[in-house]
Amino acid sequence: MRCAVPLKSALLALLLATPLAAHAAAAKCDRLIATGGADNPPFLWRDPQNPKRLVGANADLLKKITDSLDLKLDVLYTGDAPKALDQVRSGRVDVLADAVLSPSELAYLDFIHPSITNLQMSAWVRQEPGFLYSNREDLAGRSGIYVTTAGFGSAFDSYAKDNLNLRSVPSLAKALSALLAGKADYVLHERYSLIAYAARQGLLADIQRLDPPVFIRGLHFAVAHDSACNGPWLRGQLAIKMTELRAAGVPQQLLVDNIERWKQQSASTRNSQR
Repeated sequence: MRCAVPLKSALLALLLATPLAAHAAAAKCDRLIATGGADNPPFLWRDPQNPKRLVGANADLLKKITDSLDLKLDVLYTGDAPKALDQVRSGRVDVLADAVLSPSELAYLDFIHPSITNLQMSAWVRQEPGFLYSNREDLAGRSGIYVTTAGFGSAFDSYAKDNLNLRSVPSLAKALSALLAGKADYVLHERYSLIAYAARQGLLADIQRLDPPVFIRGLHFAVAHDSACNGPWLRGQLAIKMTELRAAGVPQQLLVDNIERWKQQSASTRNSQR
């Protein structure tokens, strides 16, 4: 009985010390390094003024969060989407700024909820009277095109294999060229990504998006399991800030702002080349 009080005191001290120690460990991490796919405006693209950096809606959103947490942030170019993912999986980079949830990646990444936004994979057609469309079943029997690098996920890949007539091309430019030339009935591509490209090329008046989307996937921030910064405090703060920003409509506004930013960069580039 005499040892009960000292034992109880020791246990209480241990319980109190654990969260303090965890917070202290998290506090040592004062800088986050993030990356993502380098050619996906308005979400992320290489900064024309500094090609080692990535800019875009996702970079702006993550900067708002890290500023509120007094963390420094670098959003760096590390290659295309697969290379960026490899850098985060390895723990050399802390955060993947454009992660799409998949069971295989749960072994390497902690996905932050809520998502940044929903990726709306939509069918785009020529701006003319076309076919009736109410859902993706109405695409059956029609010819579709998608960009080779687009990742749809295994569930949709299986559906498309059994139900849709799709072929791939290496770029969005080739996909839209084929569509406008009448060589395909529709292009399957993410909503905001296609708007950014078409706006820059002056093609928005020539195409239209079919609604509802063919399918939807969440786009997330994800923290590497092997990141030295990964801990309960950081994951919790990222989730809290994302919840607040989503409720205020900030991610959506940043997408709109960065479509215009991407378009203006194109105009500046053309002017400088004259």
